[in-house]
Amino acid sequence: MRSPSLVPVLTAGLVTIAAGAAMSLQGRANGLLGQVLGHAVFAALVSFFVGLLCVGIALAVSARSRSAARYLFALLRDRTLPWWMLLGGLSGCLVVIAQATTIPVMGVAMFTMAFVSGQVTGGLIVDSTELPPGGRQRLSVLRILGVIIVLASLAFAAGDRLQSGTALWAPLLPFVSGAPTSVQQALNGHIRAATQSAVVATTVNFTVGFVALIIGTFALLVAGVPWRGFPTAPDQWWILLGGAFGVVFIALTTVTVARLGVLLLSLFALFGNLVGALALDALLPIPGSDVTLTTVASAAGVLVGIVVTVLPVPVRPSSGSRREPASRT
Repeated sequence: MRSPSLVPVLTAGLVTIAAGAAMSLQGRANGLLGQVLGHAVFAALVSFFVGLLCVGIALAVSARSRSAARYLFALLRDRTLPWWMLLGGLSGCLVVIAQATTIPVMGVAMFTMAFVSGQVTGGLIVDSTELPPGGRQRLSVLRILGVIIVLASLAFAAGDRLQSGTALWAPLLPFVSGAPTSVQQALNGHIRAATQSAVVATTVNFTVGFVALIIGTFALLVAGVPWRGFPTAPDQWWILLGGAFGVVFIALTTVTVARLGVLLLSLFALFGNLVGALALDALLPIPGSDVTLTTVASAAGVLVGIVVTVLPVPVRPSSGSRREPASRT
């Protein structure tokens, strides 16, 4: 008999896979935008501005979202919700900067593998704490085995790319930026649970990140780093939409993290991200983004790891005791 709890998990997983595919589009857009503007931080600033504009419009037209935003301020005033739970957007800044820096060097697929290696590692750690909105997730043997399979698959592809001449810093930067995203997803999930609004949680994420990037951009301009301008070619308009793709990812994962936990969410998002990245690098290649048999084999290994991780763990009743259901009054 199928476990009834598996159906909502798989539904949330499919939604998260779609969010991961949007993340691959964001990565390609931000990578190209960084080349046009002249610095990864500038690309991140534009990406967050577009994302903030999208969620700002959603907030403006939705009375329910505006009410949820006022409720969030009340929670902060009463200290019911700690202020540091608003800082998830700082992790998003690191991700976009890593995208703009490394994707032009090694392509979307390789970025995804390095990024999610850090994300999955962070997810395994965060899930063992009380930080996720769904509570602590028990570290079963299957969950640990699934993560090992995922990391081994990613290492297999990364080793092949490093042998071909890619610098070590290129995969290391996305790995470092990926680990804190598990904390970001947990914090966004708490805000969504407190306000019952994914729009408010996403708005907070982009607002905090945008403010941080304004400070970073100002520092770079003062230091003499030039802003080259905006995309002018007719076929470059879409690279300004990285922030919109980011809104899709954050909004969907903010909803699904409570059902999946941070680790499972990371794995499902990885698969969607990887499939989208392979499609982009195969159909719209850029220098350094060639799709090889090793990359495809790595993607297959990731899928196996996800399946192993999502399998329900059989619960064996204790032989010495029998618990009666508690009566309700």
